[in-house]
Amino acid sequence: MHITQITDPLVEPVTLAEAKTLLRIEAPDEDALLASLIATARITIENSTGRALLTREFEAVLDRWPNGRRITLPMPPLQTVQSVTLLSPEGGQTVWDQGMYQVEATGLAPYLALKPGVAWPSAPHANASIRIRYIAGYGDAATDVPPPLAHAVLLLVAHWYENRVPVVINGAASRIPGTVDALIANYRLRRL
Repeated sequence: MHITQITDPLVEPVTLAEAKTLLRIEAPDEDALLASLIATARITIENSTGRALLTREFEAVLDRWPNGRRITLPMPPLQTVQSVTLLSPEGGQTVWDQGMYQVEATGLAPYLALKPGVAWPSAPHANASIRIRYIAGYGDAATDVPPPLAHAVLLLVAHWYENRVPVVINGAASRIPGTVDALIANYRLRRL
């Protein structure tokens, strides 16, 4: 499965003003750098936790149907599945009937599953011929992001602003300081 982010979030989990207040910066000279650090910190926290902090659209692309009856959709929390599209050998597209599957969005590993008595459609013709569009994220507003995750973004911005080189711990460079790591630890998705 390959995941592509289709849309960007409308806002970031922390504002430029919050970052400037924490860093005690008043002048606008560093605004572009701080805005970039905020977006990069959000992406880093999302990659570290496996979660989408803010609402946006994703597309999961599959080469074939799974052996089981469900497809786990990465980057929870899942809000909704918009469509399942199948590409034909001729290049056409067919949107699969939503009545054929159900969506479980509430768990830590949200999924799309076949309804009882339903089988996956005929095998796709080629690689990347199954496309699932879905919306994921905690919400549209910065206030929808759990406070520990938003605070982790803010601390990571401050760390990167103050320390423009990687932190070396026991001879290895660390991307995420221990304080930030502790804030996001309970949000990391774990595989069993």
